[in-house]
Amino acid sequence: MMKSIKGYVKGIKQKIKDEQGYLKKAIQLKRLEKYANEIDMVLTKYNKKSCDETMMVKGLRKSNAETTNRKIHQEDLEKIVAQIAKGLGLNEKMVKIMGKHHDIGHTFLGHSGEWWISNILDDYGIGCYCHNTLGARDLVFTKEVYKEIINTIKTYNPNVSAKEVEKIKKSLWLIMDGINAHNGEKPEKEYVPDIKKEEQNFIEEIKLCYTKKGYDRKITPATPEASLMRLADQISYIPLDMIDGLREGMIRDKEGNIVDILDDDYKEILVKLGVQEELINECNRNKTFLKIADRLKEIFVQDVIKNSTKKRIIMSKENMTLMNQLRNLNNEKIIDNVVLKEDQETYPTAIRTLMERYKDIILEKGLLTKLRRGNINLDEYANYQGTVDEEFIKFICNINENDFDLTTQIARSATKESIKEELTIARNCVLERKKYEDEEECGLKYDLKNARIRGYIKYYDNALQEGKLINYSPKDSASEEKKVFINIVTKRTNENYININERIALLLSAQYISNLSDHEFIQLLQETEMITEEQYKSLTRKYKDIKNLHEEKYSSKMWKKISKEQKDAGKEIEEQK
Repeated sequence: MMKSIKGYVKGIKQKIKDEQGYLKKAIQLKRLEKYANEIDMVLTKYNKKSCDETMMVKGLRKSNAETTNRKIHQEDLEKIVAQIAKGLGLNEKMVKIMGKHHDIGHTFLGHSGEWWISNILDDYGIGCYCHNTLGARDLVFTKEVYKEIINTIKTYNPNVSAKEVEKIKKSLWLIMDGINAHNGEKPEKEYVPDIKKEEQNFIEEIKLCYTKKGYDRKITPATPEASLMRLADQISYIPLDMIDGLREGMIRDKEGNIVDILDDDYKEILVKLGVQEELINECNRNKTFLKIADRLKEIFVQDVIKNSTKKRIIMSKENMTLMNQLRNLNNEKIIDNVVLKEDQETYPTAIRTLMERYKDIILEKGLLTKLRRGNINLDEYANYQGTVDEEFIKFICNINENDFDLTTQIARSATKESIKEELTIARNCVLERKKYEDEEECGLKYDLKNARIRGYIKYYDNALQEGKLINYSPKDSASEEKKVFINIVTKRTNENYININERIALLLSAQYISNLSDHEFIQLLQETEMITEEQYKSLTRKYKDIKNLHEEKYSSKMWKKISKEQKDAGKEIEEQK
């Protein structure tokens, strides 16, 4: 009896704490609401390249002006979250800002650019990349927008008090959390915020997204508004992907012919969702499908409003299941055709070459030392004016102390995580008598990572023969990880390792490259003579002009894994009672 009373009291106390947490976050967003225009003004300044960035269709290959780019998707999401927020009584102005700028960190060539950079960093042993965090980090650390937002607020509101300004500063992270936690790739049963999250947790999550693979998919947002973003992102991109595939001639039949209508596979799902067959037939006749996308989004939006509360964002099981099936169909018919073999054979190699080029400039010119001392300036830039490296040097010269410190922390943490992962793989191979299979993607061989793991396997083979693995302990593991890390920090161990300065320089190089738009990236490859004119023509062919698309497409291991995860997660939701 006493235990049940204690449990009841504990539950009541937790509910009170949760209510206080929701109220606190709501007050913080309400405080920012008054300055929504000023906040949006600053963020828009750093989000201008989105009109030249890939959504699903590679920007260099798209043929139709109406085909979705990153800017169109962000503005679409802005409308969707505003409508749902209004229906649920959430903060409409603040969630609109999150939606409008949520993809500010996307790399050139969409998710492909993000994965290519991430794979290369993994090979070096220095972490991973995800676009959510690239955006949040760029705004908070690189651009230091908090200062700019406060100055803009003061300019337009000269009577704002110092006390109010301080409160605004402490609330701005909630917008950035919406950006960092927006990943809507994996379907979930419901979207509930981590109401206990504070700013220091958000900063730690940024670091972990750079060091732990897939961590960005495990983040729980701090507010209901940011939770809404995760579901609304899917509501936006799934219908748009479908009609873009039709516009661009990416859907092919078994003979390779372009399918330019919504076929029976799509019809079945659309009709179940409530799209009238008459509308589908009309769109098929006119070859214009925007009405279908708009109707789908409206169905999903109204479903979310009907089934959600301020604290729990959810869609009906029936419609969530059908939306997942629609996404899976897009994956199979369209998105699997996005990356071509020539893309995969060209771009990863070029990215690695650029990273090595910029790393060498940083180290040879002693720029790391100057960054550490905080005395780097635009004098360095003068020597590179008029060269192909001009913009990179300008970027390096404008790195601030906080951003450089973060890069250093990421380099060290990612190195430790990589060492731990690789030692564990090697040890398990030896203990379980498994053969290690080299990791490889077309155009990107993990030569360094594979060599390191094979070296560790040799070490553990010897340890097993000497009986040292029999009573192996976590303490032994920690000791080995520390030993390898010290070697990396103090010197270059061998050709398969890079020292800590090289790691920091490579991360800075990756940071610069990731900020390029589609056309800036391809132009850089031309200027550095990494691609010929013939290659340029081929790399910018339109999808609809590619006769044998099925033969030319390339399905990466990363994409196959993500596609399977999406399908499995959808099945779990479907099977839940």
